[in-house]
Amino acid sequence: MMISILICLLLTGCMLGKEQVGFERDTNVSLVDDMLCISMPPEKTYYLSVISIKNKDDSGFRETYAGSELLDVNGKRCLSPSQWFLAENHAYTIHYTLLSTLKIRPSFRKVASIKISKGQIIFLPLNNADYLPSLIPNDF
Repeated sequence: MMISILICLLLTGCMLGKEQVGFERDTNVSLVDDMLCISMPPEKTYYLSVISIKNKDDSGFRETYAGSELLDVNGKRCLSPSQWFLAENHAYTIHYTLLSTLKIRPSFRKVASIKISKGQIIFLPLNNADYLPSLIPNDF
Protein backbone atom coordinates (compact mmCIF):
# COMPACT_ATOMS: atom_id res chain seq x y z
CA MET A 1 0.00 0.00 0.00
CA MET A 2 2.75 2.44 0.97
CA ILE A 3 4.62 1.79 -2.29
CA SER A 4 1.46 2.54 -4.29
CA ILE A 5 1.09 5.86 -2.48
CA LEU A 6 4.74 6.75 -3.13
CA ILE A 7 4.43 5.92 -6.84
CA CYS A 8 1.28 8.03 -7.06
CA LEU A 9 3.05 10.96 -5.37
CA LEU A 10 6.00 10.69 -7.73
CA LEU A 11 3.80 10.63 -10.81
CA THR A 12 1.22 13.24 -9.90
CA GLY A 13 2.65 15.47 -7.19
CA CYS A 14 1.18 15.57 -3.73
CA MET A 15 -2.40 16.23 -2.75
CA LEU A 16 -3.36 18.82 -0.17
CA GLY A 17 -7.06 18.45 0.36
CA LYS A 18 -8.64 18.15 -3.09
CA GLU A 19 -6.20 20.46 -4.86
CA GLN A 20 -3.23 18.93 -6.66
CA VAL A 21 0.18 20.46 -6.09
CA GLY A 22 2.30 19.97 -9.20
CA PHE A 23 6.08 19.68 -9.54
CA GLU A 24 8.11 22.51 -11.00
CA ARG A 25 11.78 22.22 -11.89
CA ASP A 26 12.38 25.92 -12.25
CA THR A 27 13.33 27.37 -8.92
CA ASN A 28 14.29 30.81 -7.81
CA VAL A 29 16.97 30.03 -5.22
CA SER A 30 19.76 32.49 -4.48
CA LEU A 31 22.28 33.50 -1.83
CA VAL A 32 21.86 36.81 -0.02
CA ASP A 33 24.48 37.58 2.65
CA ASP A 34 25.19 33.85 3.20
CA MET A 35 21.47 33.11 3.50
CA LEU A 36 19.70 30.62 1.23
CA CYS A 37 16.76 32.56 -0.24
CA ILE A 38 13.71 31.69 -2.29
CA SER A 39 12.19 34.36 -4.51
CA MET A 40 8.48 34.74 -4.11
CA PRO A 41 6.07 35.63 -6.93
CA PRO A 42 5.57 39.41 -7.06
CA GLU A 43 1.85 39.16 -6.53
CA LYS A 44 0.78 38.32 -2.98
CA THR A 45 -1.27 35.32 -4.12
CA TYR A 46 1.32 32.74 -3.01
CA TYR A 47 2.99 31.93 0.27
CA LEU A 48 5.85 29.60 1.14
CA SER A 49 4.34 26.70 3.03
CA VAL A 50 7.35 24.51 3.78
CA ILE A 51 10.99 24.06 2.77
CA SER A 52 13.06 20.91 3.15
CA ILE A 53 16.83 20.59 2.64
CA LYS A 54 18.94 17.45 2.59
CA ASN A 55 22.41 16.45 1.49
CA LYS A 56 22.23 15.30 -2.12
CA ASP A 57 24.16 12.13 -1.25
CA ASP A 58 21.48 11.28 1.38
CA SER A 59 24.00 11.45 4.23
CA GLY A 60 22.95 13.16 7.43
CA PHE A 61 19.48 14.34 8.29
CA ARG A 62 16.86 16.20 6.30
CA GLU A 63 15.83 19.54 7.79
CA THR A 64 12.31 20.87 7.31
CA TYR A 65 11.13 24.38 8.11
CA ALA A 66 7.74 26.07 8.00
CA GLY A 67 7.69 29.01 5.62
CA SER A 68 6.92 31.28 8.59
CA GLU A 69 10.32 30.36 10.14
CA LEU A 70 12.20 32.00 7.27
CA LEU A 71 13.26 35.63 7.28
CA ASP A 72 11.68 38.14 4.89
CA VAL A 73 14.51 39.85 2.99
CA ASN A 74 13.44 42.17 0.15
CA GLY A 75 10.49 39.99 -0.87
CA LYS A 76 12.46 36.75 -0.57
CA ARG A 77 12.11 34.11 2.13
CA CYS A 78 15.54 33.27 3.55
CA LEU A 79 17.13 30.70 5.86
CA SER A 80 19.77 32.30 8.05
CA PRO A 81 23.16 30.57 8.44
CA SER A 82 22.19 29.70 12.02
CA GLN A 83 19.22 27.71 10.68
CA TRP A 84 21.12 25.90 7.93
CA PHE A 85 24.84 26.21 7.27
CA LEU A 86 25.66 25.86 3.57
CA ALA A 87 29.08 24.24 3.25
CA GLU A 88 31.29 25.17 0.32
CA ASN A 89 31.47 22.52 -2.46
CA HIS A 90 28.69 20.47 -0.90
CA ALA A 91 25.56 19.44 -2.83
CA TYR A 92 22.02 19.79 -1.47
CA THR A 93 18.53 18.92 -2.63
CA ILE A 94 15.85 21.46 -1.79
CA HIS A 95 12.09 20.98 -1.89
CA TYR A 96 9.65 23.76 -1.23
CA THR A 97 5.95 24.32 -1.68
CA LEU A 98 4.26 27.52 -2.79
CA LEU A 99 0.57 27.50 -1.94
CA SER A 100 -1.93 29.78 -3.60
CA THR A 101 -4.23 31.99 -1.59
CA LEU A 102 -6.68 31.98 -4.51
CA LYS A 103 -8.59 28.91 -5.63
CA ILE A 104 -8.19 29.89 -9.29
CA ARG A 105 -4.37 29.64 -9.13
CA PRO A 106 -2.44 26.36 -8.85
CA SER A 107 -0.03 25.61 -6.03
CA PHE A 108 3.46 24.31 -6.78
CA ARG A 109 6.02 22.01 -5.26
CA LYS A 110 9.47 22.95 -6.49
CA VAL A 111 12.71 20.99 -6.34
CA ALA A 112 16.30 22.03 -6.94
CA SER A 113 19.70 20.47 -6.56
CA ILE A 114 22.43 22.97 -5.77
CA LYS A 115 26.08 23.25 -4.85
CA ILE A 116 27.76 26.27 -3.30
CA SER A 117 31.04 27.24 -4.96
CA LYS A 118 32.95 30.46 -4.26
CA GLY A 119 29.87 32.01 -2.69
CA GLN A 120 27.68 31.26 -5.74
CA ILE A 121 24.90 28.74 -6.29
CA ILE A 122 25.51 26.19 -9.02
CA PHE A 123 22.41 24.30 -10.13
CA LEU A 124 23.02 20.56 -10.53
CA PRO A 125 21.08 18.09 -12.69
CA LEU A 126 18.19 16.41 -10.93
CA ASN A 127 17.87 12.64 -10.78
CA ASN A 128 14.77 10.56 -10.03
CA ALA A 129 15.59 10.25 -6.32
CA ASP A 130 15.60 14.05 -6.00
CA TYR A 131 11.87 14.09 -6.69
CA LEU A 132 10.99 11.84 -3.75
CA PRO A 133 8.73 13.66 -1.33
CA SER A 134 11.04 15.45 1.04
CA LEU A 135 9.11 14.49 4.15
CA ILE A 136 9.93 10.78 3.81
CA PRO A 137 12.59 9.86 6.39
CA ASN A 138 16.02 8.96 4.98
CA ASP A 139 15.89 5.51 6.59
CA PHE A 140 12.57 4.53 4.98
